[in-house]
Amino acid sequence: MTPLINFYSSTLALGGAVSLAVGLTSPSFVGAPLAFVGGALAGAAAIEKRRYEEEETITTAGRVTGAFRVLYERNRGIISPSELAIYADIDEETSFDYLGSLSADTKGQSIQDPKSGQIIFSFPHSANVLDELSKNAQDWAQSQVQAQSQQSEMLARQLDEANQVIRAAQMAQVTAPRQTINKVTNDDLWAMGQ
Repeated sequence: MTPLINFYSSTLALGGAVSLAVGLTSPSFVGAPLAFVGGALAGAAAIEKRRYEEEETITTAGRVTGAFRVLYERNRGIISPSELAIYADIDEETSFDYLGSLSADTKGQSIQDPKSGQIIFSFPHSANVLDELSKNAQDWAQSQVQAQSQQSEMLARQLDEANQVIRAAQMAQVTAPRQTINKVTNDDLWAMGQ
């Protein structure tokens, strides 16, 4: 900013000196140096305006980017154009255009909020991915526990059936008449032979 102020000051000083010199020597030609000074000041003002607009664009882009980052992390990827407009100090239409363009580039989605009816944008967020992975892992673990529980129940039934078969066999053995086997001894053989 200082070089521009120096440019304005030096242009005014030089233009004033030249105009004064021309006015004293040839008063009829005073208009030419004054027109030159006015043109130089207008050119400097146009350059300054352009530089200001570029700087403002950069500043606005920085505000929008910063606000987007904060809202993205806080809301886990869900951002409304009105909220971004408030945080970034821009109008809501610019915010909507920015989010629409960004969602097209990053596989985001525009969703209508059922509560307010406003269009909001959902961007992929690592926390959402982690939540989904955690939910999938919990569902898988739960299915494994259920499968193991069913296997345990089936094994318990088979064990119970096997125990019943063993008990039945034991009961049959206890209640069955005992057969006695007569051992034939040598004495018996001699007795038979006589």
